[in-house]
Amino acid sequence: MMGIKVKDLASLLNLSPSTVSLVLNNRPGISEATRNKVRKAVKDMGYEELLVSESQEKKNILFLVYRKHGVAPASTPYFSQLFSEIIEGVESQIKIKGYNLMISYTDKETILEEAEKIKKQDVEGVLVLATEMAEEQIKIFTDLKVPVVMVDNYMEHRKFDCVTINNEQGVYQVVEHLAKMGHKRIGYLHVSQNANNFTERYYGFKRAVEKCGLPLNDRDIIWIATDGGEAVYGELKHKLEEQKDLPGAFFADNDIVAICAMRVFRELGYKIPEDISIVGFDNMTLSEMLDPPLTTIQIRKHKIGVSAVNLIVEKISENTEGVVKMEVGTRLVARSSVKRISE
Repeated sequence: MMGIKVKDLASLLNLSPSTVSLVLNNRPGISEATRNKVRKAVKDMGYEELLVSESQEKKNILFLVYRKHGVAPASTPYFSQLFSEIIEGVESQIKIKGYNLMISYTDKETILEEAEKIKKQDVEGVLVLATEMAEEQIKIFTDLKVPVVMVDNYMEHRKFDCVTINNEQGVYQVVEHLAKMGHKRIGYLHVSQNANNFTERYYGFKRAVEKCGLPLNDRDIIWIATDGGEAVYGELKHKLEEQKDLPGAFFADNDIVAICAMRVFRELGYKIPEDISIVGFDNMTLSEMLDPPLTTIQIRKHKIGVSAVNLIVEKISENTEGVVKMEVGTRLVARSSVKRISE
């Protein structure tokens, strides 16, 4: 704003900054009396140029979807479900906020070019689905002159607003559940990719095990370098068949890893959950159709999308300072892949 800030105008009118912002941008959800009050005050103070007329077109917010290997979202089950549920939240909230949604796709080969394109586009803000982004990709957006919100990723050393999963909460819910079911030794199937979600789950697992008073043995952490379904299966089979003394329960970094592990354990002669219990993370649709149905962590993906829109609109409308990290909570979905251990 020129000459006066939203929060200052709101204070003068005894209204919230968000209410004033909605009126200035001609957004719905405000009573006619309040709308008239704000518009009259703005005109009386000589700031009529701040009012968006009803005839003006809706402004644009860009949703940039990043895939590391350039694979379309629908081509992999995990990313397809993640993307579809987040985009549903984004689309529904964008309409409520009165903006147009633009969607674009990029990968590690085209991201520099895409960032340059954004500088020339008519957008008020950018949402970036950054699940698979490393720090070198995220820093590319530093020079953009519009607000940027990272979705499903967070880099401590990069000053971007973000909406992420509360990974630590989710992992603690897993370990606490297994401990309450009587498990004293818990293994971990950890994806060692350079992805923030997996890093947070790794450190969260170690803290959760300690907090629950359980032992942690490094040999019970199985490191997985690959990320495709069949590749994960092959790597897990190679590593697990070499271990003769396995924990009675495992936590897997996501449902894909858990599903592959269930297949490997069966091929090695173990029964689930009679011999080995297993818990995933993500609550993919497929998880409840397995035999046995998989205990896992529910991520509120729709809520992530809604929260990301709310945050970017706040940054656009109020030009607020400071970096916001918003974490969306998780919920344990207990099914039949965990056995209760008798005392």
